[in-house]
Amino acid sequence: MKKEYWINVKHVDNRLVVFLNGETIWDSGIVHDDPELNQFINITDQLQIHSSHLNELIFEGFNDSYTSDTSNGDASNSDLNPWHFHYRVFTRTVDGTGNVIEIDMLAPYNEKHMSNPNIRAINNRYQIIRNSEEFKVISNSLSQNFYN
Repeated sequence: MKKEYWINVKHVDNRLVVFLNGETIWDSGIVHDDPELNQFINITDQLQIHSSHLNELIFEGFNDSYTSDTSNGDASNSDLNPWHFHYRVFTRTVDGTGNVIEIDMLAPYNEKHMSNPNIRAINNRYQIIRNSEEFKVISNSLSQNFYN
């Protein structure tokens, strides 16, 4: 039986950077118009390297594609930018016969909002430890900035 740990980034509208133990493991760059990405990132090796320590997985989403147009003198909703980040962190187990089982390690994140430009829209942190023979999320801290 083979067990792997994956991140599936499904949507990015603006910019998403993923860090694991202080290292950038994926950066979307600035993305416009909210395309469906379906990007898979294998984090198995990085987790195993630090299997005797606490691992920290961070998703930082930025709303930084704003271009200023204040010609009408109105700084209302027209100055807000959309952001959308949709990701899933899961365990993929392949048994001896090739059957694949996927189990979410945390609730999939799928948020879409409007916010002021040039801000960090999300800062989601997950602490992961090895418990017996598998990795588990033991705590999280989720923050997001959006217009009310």
